[in-house]
Amino acid sequence: MFDKPRFIQNSFNVVFPRQAAIRRKANDFEDKLKGLYFQPQIISVPDELDPEIPRIIFGSEHGYSQVIISQVSFVLNVVYSPDWQVDISKGKQYLNERVSILFELLKLLEGINPYFCGLSTKVQIASSTDDTALLKHVAKLFFKNENIEGTHDLQYKRTSIVSDRFYSNITLSNYRSWKIEPGQQAVLRVSSKEAINRGIEIVGDFNDRYKFNEEKDYKSTADVAQTIIDGGIAEVENVIKMIGGVLA
Repeated sequence: MFDKPRFIQNSFNVVFPRQAAIRRKANDFEDKLKGLYFQPQIISVPDELDPEIPRIIFGSEHGYSQVIISQVSFVLNVVYSPDWQVDISKGKQYLNERVSILFELLKLLEGINPYFCGLSTKVQIASSTDDTALLKHVAKLFFKNENIEGTHDLQYKRTSIVSDRFYSNITLSNYRSWKIEPGQQAVLRVSSKEAINRGIEIVGDFNDRYKFNEEKDYKSTADVAQTIIDGGIAEVENVIKMIGGVLA
């Protein structure tokens, strides 16, 4: 029923107190990332505007990752090549190597401790079955065989607390994709019958914000990064097994 799961992308974020003048650290960040990332793109946004707007963006030399810096976070975005999509062990190793650099950047802010950290994971599992059978399969597992006659799409969301420290957020939905030709009209006609791919998409978000919310003096640390990476990917893999996907 399902093809091999593909890990499409990961994002690891480190959230910290607002640093309104962080753009002035661009040269220091560039020195730290030299040899791994190109010269940064500086976004000309006034310091007083939304702190979550990116101020500095670094693109990796191999083209598969970015480091995005705002006034309140460092974010490592990784989009995997097709061969890595089916072997997340390579992705985990890469994340552990590059996430440590985010904490090196944090040291340049002099005495700033992160509030919390998190990993998001996006997985797609293509299916050879039709929409009706796919939705029935999802409904049987997550909606107690609820009558889904006439249903076009389904989405399931769950938030769990892990080890009294982490939130584990899981969103599961069906997806379709179409072949879009260059120059096609702006308003596309996307018939479900013409979809070239369909399947189940899983998005996981694993973070230690629960502890931050519940404990006034809590600060995240670099030591927790590997736990978040391992835990976040494991949570998604558990859902993959639940729906019948086969891991490598």
